[in-house]
Amino acid sequence: MFTLSERTKGIVSFMPNNPQELPQSYIPGSLAFQSTNNFGDFYYQEVQQENFTIWRSSYHPHEDVSLRVKRNMEWLGFRLMLKKHIAHVFLGKPIGIMQGQMHFAYSPLTDVELLLKGNEIYEVVDMQVSPALFSQLKLRGRTFDTFSSMIGSDKPVWISEKPAWSDYTVLEGMEELLQDPTKEGIAKEIVRQVVHTLIKNNGHDKKITYDQVENLYLVREMIRKRYPEAMTLQQWAKDTRMNTTDFKYKFRQVFGITPYRYLMYERIKAAKQIMLSDPQLPLSEVARQCGFRTYNNLRRAFYPMEKTKLTVWRDKNLGMAFQLLVEAMLFDLL
Repeated sequence: MFTLSERTKGIVSFMPNNPQELPQSYIPGSLAFQSTNNFGDFYYQEVQQENFTIWRSSYHPHEDVSLRVKRNMEWLGFRLMLKKHIAHVFLGKPIGIMQGQMHFAYSPLTDVELLLKGNEIYEVVDMQVSPALFSQLKLRGRTFDTFSSMIGSDKPVWISEKPAWSDYTVLEGMEELLQDPTKEGIAKEIVRQVVHTLIKNNGHDKKITYDQVENLYLVREMIRKRYPEAMTLQQWAKDTRMNTTDFKYKFRQVFGITPYRYLMYERIKAAKQIMLSDPQLPLSEVARQCGFRTYNNLRRAFYPMEKTKLTVWRDKNLGMAFQLLVEAMLFDLL
């Protein structure tokens, strides 16, 4: 168990709460806690599995505050910022983690100070992993080996002193894991990708402001919600207040994919969901519903993203689609 305190207000006490009543997405099987104070409201859900524990936290300070998290237990895991940017002081070392960035560390204890600005809403996910899960990653290289050798020691160590950007696969993998925390395979893949990305992190990213990051996330959310619509690079760049060259570079820097390929990814993902939910729907209609307009456009875009032909994927997954359809019909009857 950890203790949370505010620099001038003292200990911040939490009370158990119904996780479905918190201002964050419900994590199945989680325990939920809430702290309401005159200087801010703080929430978190905690879910424990055999080889990892997840905390999803929300901070809503009403004024500038300094929160200190202390726990006299080993920490092996990472922090992923989901919303806003937090200046941290980790065991006396200042570390700023921007929205979408992650930081992986081992420490014999937890002692972190969070510097929060008033009237902002912060969202963060922390994931602690067991040494057993970490040892299954099977990564190689001097950085990984050096970090691994320090696990269990009395000194803290970081895979990379500078946080790294999580790409869209980590972000969406985390979303899926939070919807079903029992999926250890997804958890292990997320950890592998986080560690691999941090090992490659050279800290030579192009300078990007807080506002630009937040605007890029708004564009990403627009693409996710409006993928069937016709959208242009020029409009996306205008929405982020950047020129098209800067926008393309920084979108890829933050999400690990170009804006156009991310639009194709969302459309292909939607096409697969449509085919599974309605296997009898003509492929021309599938294409129209997910923004490709014609079957040929969908077919040409499908293979580079999925490494298999559209018709082969559909036929292979037809049995699953009919099973889902039958289950839905039985549910309606009951």
